[in-house]
Amino acid sequence: RNKTNIALIAIVFFVMGGYLVARGAIGMGRQTDYQPEQPIYYSHKVHAGINQINCLYCHGNAWESKHAAIPSTNVCMNCHKAISTYEKGPKLFDEEGKEINGTAEIAKLYKYAGFDPNNPNKWDPSMAKPIEWVKIHNLPDHVYFNHAQHVRAGNVQCQSCHGEITDMHEVKQVAELSMGWCINCHRETNVKFKENGFYSMYEKFHNDIKAGKMDSVTVEKIGGTECQKCHY
Repeated sequence: RNKTNIALIAIVFFVMGGYLVARGAIGMGRQTDYQPEQPIYYSHKVHAGINQINCLYCHGNAWESKHAAIPSTNVCMNCHKAISTYEKGPKLFDEEGKEINGTAEIAKLYKYAGFDPNNPNKWDPSMAKPIEWVKIHNLPDHVYFNHAQHVRAGNVQCQSCHGEITDMHEVKQVAELSMGWCINCHRETNVKFKENGFYSMYEKFHNDIKAGKMDSVTVEKIGGTECQKCHY
């Protein structure tokens, strides 16, 4: 019967509801710690870490195009045509602690490739089927991100966005990949101007650095926080 108390309770519920809705909206689409089960247990720690396979061997498109791309089954077979068993590496476990049979996982690759290890000379690479990997790192459709611009022109290391990938068995998303996360990186990261032809157009900055007027240039100063750079 007390209208004041009813009004106060209503305001509290309204504020709490607004806070929870706003918090949920801000986090919408963010997939930090997202780690889906893949069709084949693939250990980045074994491949990129222990065996030191360069990231660009499998994700070569990251050097020259927008997408890093997923390696074809035949790229995997470049090595695994000769490596049919997993014996010398560390024991493999999934996130639930279940031990993984590495040799059995290689057999799954052979099934996709249509490869018979007992008759390697009869293998026809054109019969290989793509492995249905589950994509982990996703950006909204209205966001433009170019791997080559970062990896090749900016000399950004893969670990900057993907975490210590060389120490992960099953890959998960480490960074939130939000707009604020990207902008903060652009504000703090210095552009490597020396002998970088991609930035030859910024004559003023080159002259200012030579004259001692400035000692570094951040991505923000060359337009890295302008809306149309990522939203076109």
